Amino acid sequence: MQYTDAQLRQIHLAALAAHALEQQQEEFDRARRTDNKLSDTEKREQAEKIREATADTYTWLTRYTKTFNPHWKDHGWESPYRAFPSWPFVRPLCEYLEDDSERVKLIEKSRDMMATWTIAGYFTLQCQLVAEREVIVQTMTDEKGFEVISYAKHLYASQPQWLRDAFPLPKPLDKQPSSEFRVGTSVMHVIPSGIGKIRSYHPWGIFSDETAFQPEAEVAYDEARASGVRKIVLNSTANAGWYYDFTNDATMARA
Repeated sequence: MQYTDAQLRQIHLAALAAHALEQQQEEFDRARRTDNKLSDTEKREQAEKIREATADTYTWLTRYTKTFNPHWKDHGWESPYRAFPSWPFVRPLCEYLEDDSERVKLIEKSRDMMATWTIAGYFTLQCQLVAEREVIVQTMTDEKGFEVISYAKHLYASQPQWLRDAFPLPKPLDKQPSSEFRVGTSVMHVIPSGIGKIRSYHPWGIFSDETAFQPEAEVAYDEARASGVRKIVLNSTANAGWYYDFTNDATMARA
């Protein structure tokens, strides 16, 4: 069965709502217990456990959260929630995103690579780990941007409770608008694609998804570079035009 973008978004929202209810019940049960005070040794062990879980994007994605596949029944799976696949290219992609030696990251993807999920995971973890971090999402339409935000929310909600406790939300996920994901004092949010949209912001990171299909992507990219953004990630399936030429020029320059 094929789902429309709107149906997929509704499925994601329903999954997030279910997670929110589970979290509320867990928090209620935990509040009722009186034996949950940790000793100094236990606190150190817990801190080390958190550090290991969030040491890098690949570890966190493949071991401490889950993805969501609306086609799970077609695959014969027991649940739509699956561990992030440890395909051979996933670790190099995560390491490429984490490498700070280059400010701009160019990614050419296929539809089956889960590249958008991986990049959303990278920025989600960054927002968890670093206070006051702002990440902007731009894609073909606002609806597509909301889908990226739903990925971030799903990855956050799919963590074990002890990790969610370590990175609390300013408000529950079901109370946050579809255009943004907030954790701690950091935020990932959607802005419209096009010329002049980035100028009003000074984010740490920009995630441009399906860049090749954004008519004004070249100018938006120039504006992003001029604004001093620290991490710019451009991600797209193949398409003739500026992005195709740009990625091929970059490949030739590295050769």
